[in-house]
Amino acid sequence: MKTLINCRKLFPLGLPALAVCLWIVTTGLAQAGQPAGWQSLAEGGAQVELAPAGPGTDGLRLTVRQTGKRFGLVCTAPGVDRAEPGQWYDLSFKARTDAQKTFALTVSLESPNGRVVAARTTLPEVGRTDWTPYSVALHVRQPVAHGRLVIALADTGTLWLADLSLGLRAGTH
Repeated sequence: MKTLINCRKLFPLGLPALAVCLWIVTTGLAQAGQPAGWQSLAEGGAQVELAPAGPGTDGLRLTVRQTGKRFGLVCTAPGVDRAEPGQWYDLSFKARTDAQKTFALTVSLESPNGRVVAARTTLPEVGRTDWTPYSVALHVRQPVAHGRLVIALADTGTLWLADLSLGLRAGTH
C-alpha cells in the first residue's frame, strides 16, 4: 500500500512535535495553533478547535464546542492527485476520548471545495479512554482531482487522533 497521508513528529529547530500532513508542498509550522496540513471544518455555525495533542505527541486534539451543518477536520493536501471510480483507499488511525463517550465519524474523500464526494463512509463508534486503532475502506464512486480528506463528527466533545494514514489499496490503480 502506498502511503499518502502519514502524520508523524516534526522537530524543526527543537520545537515541540506537531502532527503534519506530509504530502503538502510547504511543511512550515502551523499558524494560529493548528497543525500544518490540517484545518478545522466548521460549517453552519459550528465552533471547532483543532490543535496539537500536546508536547511530545504526534497527534491532533479536535474539540467541537457547538454543532452546525458539518464539523470536524480536513487534510487539505492528502496527496490524492486523481481518484477514479473503482479505486479503494484505506484509512487507518488511532483515537481516544477523555471519557467513555464515542463519536460517529463520517470520513470522505472529496473535491477541494467539497462539492464532489468521491468516497464516503461512516464509523459508528470511535473513541475510548485508551488509544484504539481504527481502519476504514473508502470506495471511490465519483472521479475527483486533488482531493481532500474530511473527518466529520456527529456531536460535541473532544477527540484525539494520531497515526493517520491514507493509502491507495494495492491493485486498484
